Amino acid sequence: MSVSALDSSLTYQEPSQYTTVGDSSLDSEDFMNLLITQLQNQDPLEPMDTYEMASQMAQFSNMEAIQEMAGSMEKLLEYQVSQNNVQLVSLLGNEVTASSNVVAVNDGQPSTGEFTLAANVESCQVDIYDASGNVVQSLEMGSLDADTAYGLEWDGTNSAGTAVDDGLYLFMVSGVTADGAEADVEYRTTGRVTGLDYQSGSAVLTLDNAIPVDVGSVISVLDGTS
Repeated sequence: MSVSALDSSLTYQEPSQYTTVGDSSLDSEDFMNLLITQLQNQDPLEPMDTYEMASQMAQFSNMEAIQEMAGSMEKLLEYQVSQNNVQLVSLLGNEVTASSNVVAVNDGQPSTGEFTLAANVESCQVDIYDASGNVVQSLEMGSLDADTAYGLEWDGTNSAGTAVDDGLYLFMVSGVTADGAEADVEYRTTGRVTGLDYQSGSAVLTLDNAIPVDVGSVISVLDGTS
């Protein structure tokens, strides 16, 4: 009769003989109690050196000051974040340009995207991807110069000439230099701020009712009244 091996994950764990009690952190009051206990239990024939005692008192005082400063800095940071969030509301309705290679198609019209190459290229191709990662259109751009902003020349149709569905699309640029290397690309997308979200821990703008953009990636802002 064969005996199957036991699952290696089913291992015996000996119960802990000791239980953790008390707090896992110490504050200035705890250190002061330790000092008092140390003084109460010191050898009367060899008392604590005055200089050593003064040094410990100074360390406790410095520690308390640092803790108070840390608390004040945390409150200041919270206040600054709240002020920044309030100021971001003023971006609603404005047109912004951000570092992103995402564009949105609304009512069959794609939003504005552009790119800049870090080197001159002999050939360049722009591939448009849908949300599922499928290539819906490829655009041949030919030879392009470095440090020049090129607009995304996409009319919102797929390779068959049919209009794509409304939604988010990703454009990827591949430029090959004369020596066969692939040039670095800087992407930008432009849209009107239609939403603002704080739930992710950092403020995220919504452009054209669809494109999520981190506030830190915003390059320029155009007044919505212009």
